[in-house]
Amino acid sequence: MDKSKIKRLLITLIAVFIIIYVVLVFISSVFDMSGIKTEVAIEMTAADSLHKEAIILRDEVLVKNEKSGVISYAVSDGDQVSKGQKIANIYNSEDDALTNQKLDIIDNEINRLKKLNVTAKNGDFGIDTINSQIDNAITNMNTSVADKNFSAAQTYSDNLSYLITERFLVTGRAVDISSRIATLTAESNSLKTDSSNIMASVKAKRAGCFVVSTDGYENIFDYNKIMDMNATQFNKIIDAKPKKVSDDVVGKVISGVNWYIVCSITSEEALSITTNSAESVTVNIPYASTESLPATIVAINEDSNSDNSIMILKCDYMNADLAKIRKENVEICLDFYKGIRVSKSALHNNKVKAEVEDKDGNTKVEEKTVQGVYVLYGNELQFKEVSVIYSGSDFVICDPAPDEGILFTGETISLYDNIVTQGSDLKDGKIIS
Repeated sequence: MDKSKIKRLLITLIAVFIIIYVVLVFISSVFDMSGIKTEVAIEMTAADSLHKEAIILRDEVLVKNEKSGVISYAVSDGDQVSKGQKIANIYNSEDDALTNQKLDIIDNEINRLKKLNVTAKNGDFGIDTINSQIDNAITNMNTSVADKNFSAAQTYSDNLSYLITERFLVTGRAVDISSRIATLTAESNSLKTDSSNIMASVKAKRAGCFVVSTDGYENIFDYNKIMDMNATQFNKIIDAKPKKVSDDVVGKVISGVNWYIVCSITSEEALSITTNSAESVTVNIPYASTESLPATIVAINEDSNSDNSIMILKCDYMNADLAKIRKENVEICLDFYKGIRVSKSALHNNKVKAEVEDKDGNTKVEEKTVQGVYVLYGNELQFKEVSVIYSGSDFVICDPAPDEGILFTGETISLYDNIVTQGSDLKDGKIIS
């Protein structure tokens, strides 16, 4: 055998040996011949949550139309309206409604272009501001498309077109705005000749968030008495069927900043919440919002006729989706716990010794039974005390830095420790072969 073949064979054998060694080292870090298994200590956040069926209550007033005809909305679903603001127009026919809608769109574009033309002549531009507005419009348009909110996406698309034209002007590009205005004006005049006058208008009787859809639960409970609701009243609402909405209703206006989430809780849950003085919470409503909503617990009402209490949460964030929900399954996150995750199978109660100082300043050794885990450092087991701050179904979360005095020994586990989850005859200081 020539030298080159011998050299390649030696290199191959060395490589195989290294691979086998690395595999054995890895296996020995998790398993040993005594059947010990370990897990790596990682960081975890858990929520102390309640999952409840809830009723959503708002200060809602139905908006009615006194004239028969075809409705053409002047505002979008979820828009904020002021008192006396036009919400919808009433026309004789659908063709009249469509013609006037198109006319409104053209007139709005003419006004924007005229404003842009005047601004261009005055030189009232800032390139950095325009660039920032373009970036925001693109981001908002993409977000709206992802959320399938195509109405909002169209609005952002129109704004983007306007901003790009504005940027052309500020950078010296020739843009014939006057010609476009003339074309749109001619089209507007033609539509005005063909269009029919508005038969009537529907105006908001008070300010708030306008919502097109109604569900028949708008007046199911007096908004001004929500804070006094009891379990009996809550159960009636949950079991109630919606009232028929009359044909003359074109939507509703939600007034006021605050709306409420109301649910039933057990006496044990009520005691726990009261004891922990929980006020600020977050609420997840999966079918209405992808984001957690901040809320405040404003009342927990007991009922002498029921074993349950009523918890009332106040929210002040509103959008078109939230304005439509009524009976929902919600998750109420009362508190969050962040620390080191440990499997319950790793927990042990052991006696440990520690030096303590008495009131006279004398040091002595005391023994106490504490809860902890075995950690594998190299090939040696060490018992570490833990401070459990949250308990799940098969795991706990431990505080990595408890306050002084909580730990008897003063030492606890750290991130990435190899914590023993299975093994026999575990002892502090034991050497694992």
